[in-house]
Amino acid sequence: MSSYHVAKCVGIAFLLLVVATGAWGQETAATAPPLPEEAARFFDLKIPQDFKPEAVDEPGILKWKKEDGEIFAVIGELFSSSAEGFLNVLHKAAEKDKSLIEVKSMRLRGGRALLFKEKPRDEPNRLRNWRVLIVADKKVLSVDFTAPEKDFNSFVPAFEQTIKSLKVKPRS
Repeated sequence: MSSYHVAKCVGIAFLLLVVATGAWGQETAATAPPLPEEAARFFDLKIPQDFKPEAVDEPGILKWKKEDGEIFAVIGELFSSSAEGFLNVLHKAAEKDKSLIEVKSMRLRGGRALLFKEKPRDEPNRLRNWRVLIVADKKVLSVDFTAPEKDFNSFVPAFEQTIKSLKVKPRS
């Protein structure tokens, strides 16, 4: 199995674990604060004012939307015993992924992150995605930024603003 497929499997397994365990309970995004209490103990992120919370059927996933642009957030437990090893494996696999234009390591006070940016697409209505994975204190926060290709560049400033706002909270 290629490292690309391993990374995809790890990502899918992570999302399934979060959904299956109901990491944030049954609350819908429409009534939730920007980040639920569980996530807010570890991470801080500021959603741009014009993105509004939207209900999601799956527990453990939050969604904010503005027109066709969306921001999703999911928190879960780290599978690996080493955050460094987990991020290194994902980084190496992502570097081989031809659908990505950029893979960037980010240092945050108290944690590390990876930013994955998909290449522009030829199909104007197909969704394009950026993803940030943050690991801190055995917790993982995944934040996805999506919009149709034809509109994606109009959302880039808001997506970048949210990425810059990401913080790992100090352990208490």
